[in-house]
Amino acid sequence: MDFPTGDLTTVDEYADWNTKELARHSVSRRSMLKAATAAAGGIAVAQFALAERAFSAAGGKQGNDGVVVSGRHLSFIQDRSGRPESAMAVTAQLVSNTGSLPKRLRAYVEVGHRPGDYGDRFEAEIVHLVGQYAIPGGPVASQYYAKAKIFGLRANTIYHYRFRLSDGTTTGDAYFATAPEHGIGRHHKTPPPFTFTAFADVGTNNAPADPKYAWGNDPAVVTAAGGTWPRGVFDNNYYTATDPVAGTTGTDPRPAVSQTDNMASQRPAFTLLAGDICYADPDGSGLPADDSGIQTAPTGTNRYNPYVWDVFLNQIEGQAAFSPWMFATGNHDMEALYGKTKELGDSPNHGYAGHEARLDLPDNGPRTCPSVYRFVYGNVGVISVDANDLSYEIQTNTGYSNGAQLKWLEETLREWRTNDNVAPTIDFVVAFFHHCAYSTTSNHSSDGGVRNALDPLFSKYQVDLVVQGHNHILERTDPIKHGKRTRSAPDGSTIHPQTDGVTYICAGSGGRPRYSFQPAPSATAPPATGVTPTGPETLPEGQRYRGYTPPGGKNTTENNTENVVNSYVWSDAGTAVNSSGYLQGTKVREDIEWSQVRYDDYAFLAVDVEPAPKGRATTFTIRTLADALPGSNAPYTEIDRITLRRTAGEGKLRR
Repeated sequence: MDFPTGDLTTVDEYADWNTKELARHSVSRRSMLKAATAAAGGIAVAQFALAERAFSAAGGKQGNDGVVVSGRHLSFIQDRSGRPESAMAVTAQLVSNTGSLPKRLRAYVEVGHRPGDYGDRFEAEIVHLVGQYAIPGGPVASQYYAKAKIFGLRANTIYHYRFRLSDGTTTGDAYFATAPEHGIGRHHKTPPPFTFTAFADVGTNNAPADPKYAWGNDPAVVTAAGGTWPRGVFDNNYYTATDPVAGTTGTDPRPAVSQTDNMASQRPAFTLLAGDICYADPDGSGLPADDSGIQTAPTGTNRYNPYVWDVFLNQIEGQAAFSPWMFATGNHDMEALYGKTKELGDSPNHGYAGHEARLDLPDNGPRTCPSVYRFVYGNVGVISVDANDLSYEIQTNTGYSNGAQLKWLEETLREWRTNDNVAPTIDFVVAFFHHCAYSTTSNHSSDGGVRNALDPLFSKYQVDLVVQGHNHILERTDPIKHGKRTRSAPDGSTIHPQTDGVTYICAGSGGRPRYSFQPAPSATAPPATGVTPTGPETLPEGQRYRGYTPPGGKNTTENNTENVVNSYVWSDAGTAVNSSGYLQGTKVREDIEWSQVRYDDYAFLAVDVEPAPKGRATTFTIRTLADALPGSNAPYTEIDRITLRRTAGEGKLRR
């Protein structure tokens, strides 16, 4: 059976084709599960071993049915009245060495105020996530997740919890803190100080199960040396030898793992991950899932291994089981393997059905945009945006919401910045998403679709911080308003967002192998039309951060000034199917001056928020922490810091 690559262009079209093909060939759910069990045989054993190690290390005790619980992670949700501080969601994976669960197994989350003293019990829904593609070599997968929503909690309170299964299995104790009380109007209270962390493009530093049990037919997989996946296919380990952090003689060979551990030292109230979560799909264009080739995917398909999710969820459990992780979706998160979900009914899933099963995404955004949502913590409002809907670069999901996302986004920002009861309680607004509105790298740079859609809204409604991913570097802009830099804001600056504008930070430095910045202007990499480079502008774009010394001295071997003449932005003009089989836009050169900080290895953001009583100064300090900076002899080093300052209670727009 050949996949009709020339006829289909969107994730939803691929999924519909697959559903029809499976139906035409009479592939029943029973036969699908039978195939999944057969294909997964050895994988189930290997993944059970992974889960069992994590389960035991976290204090878990097995019951009678040989099932373990792993990969626990929390998420903020709204309670039934829309309040954020009295509810919490928790999800975990259920794993057995047979690849299936006992039919009558039930799962619960027990909650209390002390370890071992759990006074309340909430039943968790057990979700069976099944996927099979109708193309030859397409993966067959079967995974289970226990999902619970906990209501009736008190604001700003620490709770202990554990999972209990009906066969007697229990996890070790974990705990979480609820959000501060978020009253409105005169009932609003000044929340306590807090810190949150953020990054993107994370992935894993370990591969999933042994490939000799894989479902594919590539002989290179079966005979891979040492019985492991080839390096860098379903993990991050294709770092270049010269990478000063993750390279052959680098300071940290596993930055994705280390950064999660480093973030825990900041004691974050929550963590934002701005897309490209685990890279179960390493090709990142939303094409049909295929595992018949490993080193490269056949044209019109993407390599896909659902068991990468198992590795990732166990990788983050040490932090995510104790403080909420909030996810946005990136291009590597468009997973076309899975069908309809009960949450969306007959609506297309846009490649996100797997996320609905594995993650705890709030459901207060547009109904057809599963990864678009909002929450409030203290005096900060946070919005997850799906940039796949807006991208001109990778257009597999572009426009899927038919404008619903942008309509909802503007309604949310209008409420937060104009409503007499709400606006005084939200001082700072943060948006996070994947494709960059503003960034400069040689790989993806800026996306004109994202910029055109979001910059006007963010400028109008005074969004304070935008966290982006996609480019595997750390880059901070000067404040921007309506597409223009308003001022220079070097390391140590204090920014006033009401007048200065929006700060954009690309934190795609979460662990995936790094990208480079722009090369020197040349015939193959020309500057923007009408721009003639002179002086340092003729050099390749270089780094610019606290403590960095350019090789040979400033402006002798690289351009580390504020002027970048060789950047580009993606346009939808000339959209065409590229050689890999997905719709792609066109690069347009641009001359920019807003790139303030650039670092081309691994780093995360730690944001310290200091709320204040109405009328007093409230601050929002953004620290950039670089992983194992060479020569530092420290797990992380601060390389940039800025402070956003507002007057508490005056977030409402002035007319």
